[in-house]
Formats: sequence, C-alpha cells, structure tokens
Amino acid sequence: MTAPDKYGQNVQVWQMTDPPSIPDAAQALADGIIPRTVMRFASASQRGATLKDPVEGMATWLNDVNRLDIYNGSSWVTPEPSLASSTTGLSAGAGFSVLDFFGHRQGRVTSIDLYLARTGGKITASSGNIADTVCATVPSAWRPTHSTITGCFDNGIVHGGFVIGTDGIVTLRTATDDIDGGTNLRLHVTFLRTT
Repeated sequence: MTAPDKYGQNVQVWQMTDPPSIPDAAQALADGIIPRTVMRFASASQRGATLKDPVEGMATWLNDVNRLDIYNGSSWVTPEPSLASSTTGLSAGAGFSVLDFFGHRQGRVTSIDLYLARTGGKITASSGNIADTVCATVPSAWRPTHSTITGCFDNGIVHGGFVIGTDGIVTLRTATDDIDGGTNLRLHVTFLRTT
C-alpha cells in the first residue's frame, strides 16, 4: 500500500508490500509531484482546458505573457514582488546638503524622494529656466536603468523640474522663480526600471 512522503506533501510512494506495478508506481509519483511543480502552458486558455480542478497552491507559467500565476483556491493570481526600501546612500552635490532620502521599489516600479537644503547661493531663474545645477547623486540601486527620467521639485514657493540619469546624477533644470540659499527642496520621481 502506498505511503505519504516524509515531507508531508501527500506524494504517494509505492511500498515493497504493494502489488508489483511499475506503471501504477510511476503514476502515483507523477500524480503527487506534477501538481506541486511549476506547470507550463502556452496560454491561460490552454491552462483552463487542461486543469479542470486546480487546487490551492498550484503554480503555472504562461508562455504567451511570460507570467507566473498561483491558484489561491478560487482564481489564478500573479504574486506581487517583494517591497525594497532604503533611506541611505544619497550624496549631496556642491552647494546642497541631504536632509532626508527615501526610496522604495516593488518589482520594477521605483519611487524616490529627496529632501535637500540649498547651502550655496541663490540660483537665479530667467523665464522659467535656471542653469543646470547638480544637486545630488542617487545610490546605484535607485537609479534609472535605461534612460534619463524627468521629475519635479518644490520648496513650498518655487516649483520646478529636474532630471536623473542612469549615472544617478540629479540635475535641477527649471524653476518658476529663484531658488534662494537656505531653502529646502523636495524632489520626487517614480519610474520603471528595465531590470
């Protein structure tokens, strides 16, 4: 008579006291193991046609959309990636100091918030433009991976735009008014990383 496996997964293992039958032993093993592996299907419709009674915890890979799904007992769901966060590693540019930094990433979606103090002199705006001014460098784990990204900043009075490159350099580009020395700037950007 078959017995459950020692890992508590209800995989039936053929015993020496069972009637000899290689096909039955192989089928019992396959029936126990296959539902606990990542099964591969061309599409969700092929999966639906094949798996008539999925059980909670089954995992499938869909080739057409390159996606892992888990059956939660009532439907197929895509597991959410884990959340990563950091508050360290931001370097201030000349004429700035770091007040705070927060980055969080889930999957490829990345958001970073920079809080900087302008310790240098006034940055003068002319018709909405300021001289490109490097204000910080973002740690490597929080940089865009494929192109320069545009974000926005404010200090409660002045609003403007900045860019962050794949090298992590954050450059102020535009402002609605002058940025006075001694003011604080809040910068925020959300973007997708390619890796």
